[in-house]
Amino acid sequence: MDLFVRESGPVDAPAIVFLHGGLMSGWTWAPVVERLPRYRCLVPDLPQYGKSVDLGPFEMARAADAVAELIRTRTSTGRAHVVGFSLGAQVGLQLLATQPQTVDRAVFTSTFVNTMPAVHLARRLAGLFARTTVFRWALISRYWDAHDAAQNEGYRRDARLNSGRQFAHIAVASAGFTVPLGLEKAFAPALFVTGDKELRLLRRWAAVLTRSMPNAVDRLAAGMGHNWPLRNPDLFSHVVDAWLTQTALPAEIGPASPQQPVGDYAGSRTGRPAAR
Repeated sequence: MDLFVRESGPVDAPAIVFLHGGLMSGWTWAPVVERLPRYRCLVPDLPQYGKSVDLGPFEMARAADAVAELIRTRTSTGRAHVVGFSLGAQVGLQLLATQPQTVDRAVFTSTFVNTMPAVHLARRLAGLFARTTVFRWALISRYWDAHDAAQNEGYRRDARLNSGRQFAHIAVASAGFTVPLGLEKAFAPALFVTGDKELRLLRRWAAVLTRSMPNAVDRLAAGMGHNWPLRNPDLFSHVVDAWLTQTALPAEIGPASPQQPVGDYAGSRTGRPAAR
């Protein structure tokens, strides 16, 4: 599957693949990418989104396979760092579970994982609610500044694509996402960051995912809401760079619980060396 991809940065630099959230396409990563000029940045539009809209329908496994193909064909090593936000974080986790050899290190934020026993019911409800205007408005208001959105053609284009039955299909895929089989064998160091103003459930899900991986840690971003990578690109880009270079995270990023040491960057619970 040949995803539409925005590319920037030195060809021989370490590569980062940025995976966008569920109500937007890859162009929204531009403020973060421009703050990371020393990396090779690859920013795809996922299937059924943006300029990859004709590659739908969106399915989590197909999207992860497409990202793996992108990494194999657009990098010299066949590996890349992966950064995922919301739906993009789910795709990144699916990639780690099924094709971990393609990922060096990962940063995931605002990651939803269904831990309820009635997964099928959650999927059905998500599909029904997603068709309603009120539900879409509530979700969009968490991502977008209304003034900026009114001036942005990219937003208007994505909003048109994320409507009705199309959006319902994506909502079902996201709402039904559970901890993927194979994640326990993904040894890439992974950082899960949740804004401390997000729903508490997201913190619990980050903790579940952290426990599901050998080399993962979860952190809280002080004062941040769900859309903080978009509204705070300075902080988010600093987090990404620090995690990838294994240096100190910004002061705004603290432990998710009092028991966690802030310096536990590589996730060394298993004793296995962290990937470089």
